[in-house]
Amino acid sequence: MRIVERRIRRSEQRELALRYQIDHARDQARLEALVLADEAGIALAESGDRAVCEELAAIAPLLGRTISMPMPPLLRGADVAVRTMRVHGQPLYLASIGGTVARDALLATSLRGVERILAAN
Repeated sequence: MRIVERRIRRSEQRELALRYQIDHARDQARLEALVLADEAGIALAESGDRAVCEELAAIAPLLGRTISMPMPPLLRGADVAVRTMRVHGQPLYLASIGGTVARDALLATSLRGVERILAAN
């Protein structure tokens, strides 16, 4: 049985592998921005406008714990989604803006990819 590699880009370097994962998920879901943030609101990987990603990373931990809150200027009126995960006991947040109807499924797939990358390193 022949194994077919689905990934076009891959890297053994964790930061680069995360970037590839986030870029791919953003493209597939047609998101305006996608960011992986830590509990402090720092972006670990991002794809999209840098200023938007920084704001998204900063509020991701807050949105991951609350239903709603006032949005910062660059995110007002945006369709923001946050998914929470734990890796090595630490909370991480995958936050996005925009997307198609397939956004939720693609975010779930991206979460699994992020977990795989971080668990391997």
